[in-house]
Amino acid sequence: MSKEEQNVIKIPSKENFSLSKVKLLKGGGLDVHYEVTEVIGNMIYVSKYHIQSVKDIHPSLSFLFTALRPIMAQVLNMTSVKTLIEDPNFEATKQQKEIAYRFADEVLDDIEVKGVTLSGKGENVGVVLSGLFKVFDCKDTAINTPRLKFNNDIFGFEEELENIVFCIENEVYAFLFEGKKAQLELFGADGKTNEND
Repeated sequence: MSKEEQNVIKIPSKENFSLSKVKLLKGGGLDVHYEVTEVIGNMIYVSKYHIQSVKDIHPSLSFLFTALRPIMAQVLNMTSVKTLIEDPNFEATKQQKEIAYRFADEVLDDIEVKGVTLSGKGENVGVVLSGLFKVFDCKDTAINTPRLKFNNDIFGFEEELENIVFCIENEVYAFLFEGKKAQLELFGADGKTNEND
């Protein structure tokens, strides 16, 4: 086998691709760990891969990471003020509710989900979300959720979480093997969308 042949990664089918971990890289791109399952005769082989790419990700993948912010905030009890304010025993006024919701939104703005790590098989599949939280003086602090199992119903968002992670896996596959990335020609020099497109 020549050196060129060794450096070529065979494109797996979507059915054989399984995401293990994905992390957004500082400055753009992805750090991806994935597995490819192959069946040859009666044997099942699982190959593990690790790829880093500095290509800018497609906005749809970026949107999915943003969609995980409220989940991370709820798990880490960062927006529990919303639960408190809705409690009828608290008897919050309209103004108090507005202030509480504004505060919860500000907390969400300070969360950036940077990574998703999957583990487990079958009924035991779960995910850990990792990210950054901006604290005083605009300093970023690393935060992680505990492992969240999809088949549990502890928080009430598990099905939504599973759907988002499934979509992330599809987007990562498209990024790695189908060339789906940010199309800079759709944006002007200022980074804004070109209205003619």
